[in-house]
Order: sequence, then C-alpha cells, then structure tokens
Amino acid sequence: MKKIALALCFALMVIGLFATLEWTDEVAIRQGVNIEWFRTGTETPDGSAIYVWSDTKLGERDLWAQKVDSSGNLVWGEPILIDGKSDRQEDPVITRTSDNNYVIAWIDFSLDLDGDVFAQKIDGQGNLLWQEGGIPVCTLWGMQISLNMEPDNEGGVYIVWVDSRHPSKDLFSQHLSASGSALWMIDGIPVANGLGDEIQNTMLPDGQGGMIIAYTHTYADNDDLYAKRFNSSGTMLWPNAVTISNAQGSQAEIRMAALTGGEFVFTWQDKRFNDPDIMAQKINLAGDLLWGDYLVIYSEQDSLARPQLNPRIVKTSDNGAIIIWEDYRLDTQNADLFAQKVSTAGIKLWNDTGISLCTAEYAQIGPRMVPDNDGGCFVVWDDLRNGNAPHDDIYAQHLSAAGVALWEANGKPICTAPNQQSGSLVKISNNTIFINWMDIRNGSVGIYYQALTYAGTPLFVENGIQVFWGLSGDTPLKNFLILKRSSDVVIIWQDTRFANDGYRIFFQFLNPDGTVDLEPNGRPVTESVAGHQLTPNAVVTPDDQIAITWEDARGNDPNVYAQLISADGQRLWGDLGIKLTNSVPIRQKDPFVSYYNGSLYFGWSNSQQLGTNFYYYIYGQRIYNNQKMWGPDGVLISVLPQGNLNNECTLYSLEDNYYVWERINPNVDSRTIWVKRVAEDGSAMDGWSDEGLQASTYNDIDTKQMYPDAALTPEGIFVIWRDLRQDFLLNYWGQHISENGTRLWNPLGVNLADNQREQEQASIAVNSSGITYAWCENIAGIQDIMAQKYSFPGEPLWGNGGYYVIQKDSTQQFVSLASFPDNNYIVSWTDYFGIENDLYYRYISENGQMEGDGNGEILCNALKSQYQPKTAVLNNHAYIVWADGRSSGKTEILGLYAQKVSGTTAVSDNSAPSLQSLSVQQNYPNPFNPETTISFTLREGTSSLKLHIYNLKGQLVKTLYNGTLPKGQHHFVWNGTDETDMQVGNGIYFYKVSNEKDTQIRKMVLMK
Repeated sequence: MKKIALALCFALMVIGLFATLEWTDEVAIRQGVNIEWFRTGTETPDGSAIYVWSDTKLGERDLWAQKVDSSGNLVWGEPILIDGKSDRQEDPVITRTSDNNYVIAWIDFSLDLDGDVFAQKIDGQGNLLWQEGGIPVCTLWGMQISLNMEPDNEGGVYIVWVDSRHPSKDLFSQHLSASGSALWMIDGIPVANGLGDEIQNTMLPDGQGGMIIAYTHTYADNDDLYAKRFNSSGTMLWPNAVTISNAQGSQAEIRMAALTGGEFVFTWQDKRFNDPDIMAQKINLAGDLLWGDYLVIYSEQDSLARPQLNPRIVKTSDNGAIIIWEDYRLDTQNADLFAQKVSTAGIKLWNDTGISLCTAEYAQIGPRMVPDNDGGCFVVWDDLRNGNAPHDDIYAQHLSAAGVALWEANGKPICTAPNQQSGSLVKISNNTIFINWMDIRNGSVGIYYQALTYAGTPLFVENGIQVFWGLSGDTPLKNFLILKRSSDVVIIWQDTRFANDGYRIFFQFLNPDGTVDLEPNGRPVTESVAGHQLTPNAVVTPDDQIAITWEDARGNDPNVYAQLISADGQRLWGDLGIKLTNSVPIRQKDPFVSYYNGSLYFGWSNSQQLGTNFYYYIYGQRIYNNQKMWGPDGVLISVLPQGNLNNECTLYSLEDNYYVWERINPNVDSRTIWVKRVAEDGSAMDGWSDEGLQASTYNDIDTKQMYPDAALTPEGIFVIWRDLRQDFLLNYWGQHISENGTRLWNPLGVNLADNQREQEQASIAVNSSGITYAWCENIAGIQDIMAQKYSFPGEPLWGNGGYYVIQKDSTQQFVSLASFPDNNYIVSWTDYFGIENDLYYRYISENGQMEGDGNGEILCNALKSQYQPKTAVLNNHAYIVWADGRSSGKTEILGLYAQKVSGTTAVSDNSAPSLQSLSVQQNYPNPFNPETTISFTLREGTSSLKLHIYNLKGQLVKTLYNGTLPKGQHHFVWNGTDETDMQVGNGIYFYKVSNEKDTQIRKMVLMK
C-alpha cells in the first residue's frame, strides 16, 4: 500500500510502544480503481496514441498513462505511473512537445488541500524525463484548477490554470522550458485578473514562440470575451486585451483554431438575441479584428427558445475552419449536431444555416474533431439514440471539404456496448484514426479504444478493445459487517460496483496473516438480479457456513432474500438466492438471521394491508436442512390484540430464537420495545405470550422507547433501547429477560447511565463477568465515548454514570465494543478532531480501567476520512473493519479496510521507551488559521527536547524548539511559517515531540 512516509513512521512507533497493531499496513478488503477519464490523449509520430487518466488502485488517486498502437497492442505493457505522491493527483492534460516528447500537467493535492499545479515530461517509451513527483508549477496557497496547456517551439510548454489566490477566480500561466525550468515568475504570471472571474479559456501557440489566449470574463452576471498575446518571456504583446465580444447578453464557451499566416479564428455561443447563437471572429498577430464586429455562423432571431450551444472548431487542411455545435432547432429537449465551414475570408462554405451532422433520436453531445488531409474532418460524439441515458454510445463521422457525410448517415457506430460510453476523443497518427472513450459496459469504468482507416473500417473487434479497466463504486456506510469463524473472519458488505445493474452484496474471508481467500475485492452472494440489494445481515453456523439475508429490489416490490455460503465460499442456495416468502407484499425490510439448535431463523418487517392502510408487522421463517419449516410465507411473530392491529412493528434484532422489535401504537401515541422467543413450530415458547413480552411496563404520556438492540446472556437476553421518559432526553434504558420470558430487572427497565444527556450509537459486549456497553454521550453538542458495565443481576459496576473512554473537544462517533476471551475489552471509534476523521481505539480492563493514552491509540489515520469501525474477536485478537475514504476526491469514495489488534496490552520489551515520560496533547485550535498552540507535559526534565513540524512528504518544515526543558507542562505556538518565516500552504502537517526516551507525533490541519 502506498503510505505517507511520516505517517508510516508514526504507525510503527505506536506498534513498538504497545505491541497491538499486528499488520504493518491495513488490509484492503474492498479497494476500487475508480478511473477518472478527463479526455486526455494525444497522437504520437510512430502511429500510436497516448492516453492519461487518474485512478485509485493504490489507495489514493494517482496519475497513469498507456500507449496503444494500431494493432491493438498496449505498447508499454502495464500502465506507467506518472505520479503517485500522497493524497491525490487528477484532472490531467497532455501535449506533444516540439522535441517529440510529451508533457503531462495535473492538479496535485499532496501539499495543499486546495490543489496545486504540477507537470512531468515523458518520452515515447514512457520514461520520466523530469524529477520524480513532477515539477511544481504553482504551489501558492489558494485553489488552482482547470488546466490548459500548449507547446512552445523549443521543447517546453505553456500552462494556464484558474487561480483563486485573489478573492475572484483569475487566469495565471507559467512557461516551462524543455528541462522543466520555470521561465516566468515563480507560481505564474497573471494572464487575466480583472474584477470578476476569468475561468473558461482557449489557448494556442502563436507560431512565433509565444501564445495567444482568449477567455470568458464574468462580471455582474454578464459574460464577455477577450484575447491576449504573450511572448516567450511572458510579456503581453498587445497594449490591452482585445475585445472579441462584449455585446449585450452573455458570450461564452469561446474556442480557437489557428490558420496559416498568423491568423486565428474564434467561435463562441452568443446570447445577444433571445437565446444563444453561434458567432465567430478572426484576428491576426497584431490583434486586429478581421471580420468586422462578428460573423454569424447560425442565429435564430424569433421568440422560440431553440438555442445553439458549446461550439467546437478545427482548422482544415485547406486553411478553412469547421465549426460544430449542439443545436436545439429541431428538438427543444434533445440536442442535435450541426456544422458549418468558413473560409479565411469569413465566407460560409456550406448551407447558410449549416448542415445537419446528426439528427438521430434523443441527444448528441460533446463533439470532438480532428482534420483530415483533404479539407474535411473526422468528428466523434456521445450519442443517446439507443435508449437515452444511461445508454450513451459513441458515434463518428467523416465530413468532406464540401460537408458531405462520407460514412453512414447520422454517424457510424463506434461503440454500442451495454450501459454507458462517454467522453469520446479522436486523434490521427499515420493515417490511422484513434477513437477512445470511457466505458461502463462491465458495470465499472474502463477506457477503451478503436482504430479505423480513413474509409471508416474498424481495425479491432466490434465495440473496441480495453486500454485499462478497474473496479468503480464503493461501500455505502452502515451496510457492512464482520463475523468470526473458527479460524478466520468473514466480511460482508453492500457494493455499488454494478450501479447501472443494481447494488449487490459481496463477501470475503480474511485470514489471521492478513491474506484473503477469495478473489480480490470479494465475491457476490448472487449473480446479477437487475435490482439493488441492501441492508445485509448474516450469521456463521458451527460448521463455518454463512447464512446471509438482505432486502432485494429485483422485482417491482422489495422483498427479503437469503443465501447460504459454504465454508469455502460457494453458493448453496442457487446463483440467485432464495426468496423467503411466496407472497409479494409492497415491501419487506429489516432482514435478520440467526442460528439456533441446528436451524436458521429469519426475521423481517413485512408490509401488510389493513383496510385502506398499510402497516409493518414482524414475520419469521425457520429453515432446517434447506427446507422452509414455517410454510411458504413464514409466520407472524408480532401477534397483536384485535384492537391494536393498526400498531406498526419494526424488527431491530434477532438473537438465537429471540425476536426484538419496536412497536408504535397510534391509539395512545406510544413507542414500546417487545421481545418474543419462539419455538421450533413458530409459536411462542413456554412462558412467553403470543404477543411477546414488553421490555418495560412503563406507561405514561412520554412512553417513547425506540431503536432497540440486544445480546444473549447466560440467563437469556439483554435488551437496550433509547428512552424519552421523564426528561425528554433520549438516553439508554435496559432490561434483562430470562429464557422463559421473565423480566430479571426492574419491570420498568433500568436507566443504564442517567447523566441527563442525550445518548446514542450503543455497542454491547457480553462475557462471563457481565453486560458491558459503550455509547456516544452528547455533551453540549459534542459527542464523547463512555462505557458502563452491569452484573447479570442488574448492579452497575462502573459507577452510576459509567466511565469516559475518551473525552475531548471534538466529536467521537460510531463506537464499536468487543470482549476478549480474558474478559477485557477493546473499544474503537471514529474521531472527528480534524477536518478528516480518523479511527482510534482503547483497551478497557475487566474492572473498567482505561489503558494507554487518554486520547486513544491510532487505529488508522490515513488521508481522508475513516468511518464506522466494526469488530470481531477471534481467539485473543480483534479484527476491525471500517469504511475508508482514502480514495476520495471530488466525491467521497469509500472502500473497506481491516486491521488486526492484539488482545495483549503489556509491553514485553524492557528496552521499549515508556509513555510516562512525555504526554503530548492535540494542538488547539485544529484546524487552525493563522496559528495554533502545541502543548505537552514532561514528567521529568530533559536536556534534549525537540519539537519539529513536518509536511505530508515527511520534509522538515520548521524546528520550534531544540534544547533543555524542565518537567511540567509546556506550550509552543506555530504561526504557519517555515524556517525562512515564509507562510506555508493549506494542508495536513505533523508535529513531532521527542526527548531521550519518547517520541510522539500528532496530525494538524492548516486551513486558510
């Protein structure tokens, strides 16, 4: 796994001090590739093409490239890693340089959470020509996005980006030499930085070693168009920006083509009339406008809203220009493609209203063009004619110099594979046409391409061949679980990798050595069912089989399905699973499964009609020897009195043959918790009523009991719920119920930790010493973790209000509690101390002693956010799985990762440093701007105290202190500067405090 050097060092220190984290790296259970295709590619002079993309196959987002040829070969074998620094690198652009190499530029988040600009140069063999990690083009604080790049005539490039170093968004640029040296001011020169925003732009070499750029200027909701020219030294060659168009209304989406003789044609969408039209203009190197005020390419000046949008332009071999745009004249809902060719004199060469390039059903969008060698062009686009979104396909056409379609009318199909294909790009090398696109035919994103002759003959198989493919989607929160087996653990989750076809349930076996038994990223519990599967629940049988149940939307109404997995991972109930009922109610939800006395017990909430209304009742099914024992539709568990049939019941837990549910009675506006133990025939067990047992006999106007959970005990079952009684604060109450249905504690229930505060997210662990639970305690809007233990007779063992596991000025959530065989505990949680939440854990002894650092030990502090740890204990080891956002970028992408934690807390190595000499607190405030205070306590004086600040690359940023300090508490302020007192950029930093015995490191975030 790719790791930040400093963070890895920190993790190893923790291991050395506590001997608890047993795997050097977290294990990826489900890690997607999540390709982002940015239409980045270029032709090569040797009859090939190079494509560039970003993906997360190493965890965080990196940049990759591949070269393909006209024979279908991946020329470089495996893709070339362009950059793999920490955090993410994305949104690449590529250009071929005058020395027949290639520069790739991208937005880089390794040093700044807002993004910087970096670049790398490669040769035709894929060798990196500049320093590893790329050349920093702009690392100034503030956001840099939206790259544009063109070559100079000496092996270098011009790079333009949108920059927010000022309050508005401006255009800045840098000129890199062939060796990667910055030829202009560090962090770039302003290209357009007036009042308002400058974002969308188009740029080309000027043929004289400089460049010309045109851009959209937005101010007070008005868009105008301007152009500037710069020489290779960064000097603007015109006295002022040339106004391309500042007419009333909005002018935007400007594009440019370079003709011969130092002339440039611009086209744009123009709303000076009722709706956007397509206009054009030509300028020369002196900045003169050569076509009057403007040239109308196409305009409708009537009252109907039939816009023309998003023009593209390409220079033709006969020194004309072809313009293609999205046009709504024939269909106000779906765009068609129209085209026009203009001469260098500004004469429209085709029909005055343009020619229809494609008017097929639904929309045609996103055209891209490349000239042929005979005055025409090849064009490719995304086409929805075959069923509308998400059935996008790729089509192409060859237009002659006279505007004649030389391939099939309305375009030649390039790829019509299932699902979505989009983001098409066309390049030409050695008279071979290369077309590539993003492709989701297999459910996840891949990059495919096709090569064609000028006659339109494909050189590869129908629908093209794969350049690269990888798993997309993620693991939704709250839809995964971990269970122990005899010698490993099984992890089960909902997976969105086949989003177009439907989410599915996957599983994986994780071994004690950190290896997995099944295929990478898991195995599905069914084949495709063309519908979403969600809310999985599972149980492991004594012979290590796994019964899994879930809500399944394969039909018109969601129903509950189940699958039995063999000990070696094979489907035993068919490739589609089994439906638990023959009936098809409007919905079945809340599926649960348990194992008891040789049978599998299932439960769910079942929608049922009563008069004109629908209510949920609890149903169950028992399966023995693969046979349904309670009839084709199961049995009713939540039997209601005749006068309460309008009560709604929702299942929350199923332990052995105990069903636990919440019941809402609208007649008296109450919510209550019920438990029922059932016999093998589905009836109530001896001692239990058909209605079940109400966990608490409390009955008043504030009877609001909700969200129960349960765990088995040696005497029966413990039930916990949130309760509003008396103070209208949701805190936890509980009840212990015997096997024969007797309440063992106060019939009203027990207020488990009456702290007069809101409580939620309880996690239960029962062992031979008692019933323990941990929860989130809301203290003035901030949640901390607490724990309490009860004896089986109902005595609180850890004080009346419980003990704090963690208490600090930040929120902790998603607590997970588990018990080791020696009756000690491990508790883990999500900690929101910084802007990116991490996972922490802590040991609790059998008698409630909190072990280790008071702030908890780091379970995982990888970049981005980690959520919802869940724990299974096997022998004397805890296996913890969580949702991990290290692949996140523009959107959050969650994978599944796991770690193994020892149940042993003692330090066996006498030479290991003691934690007692040094205690480091989290900096405050965090995140911070412009300064933060770092505090620590020395339990003895030291002659060698060092306090260093590091960045994410592990580079020393600043030494705050190096010298002697007495024992006691100390405070140091860091003002966000480096050793030269220059301000550093936004991002994640680490501070390291060390003396002769100890070293501790913590993370902090600078956010300007």
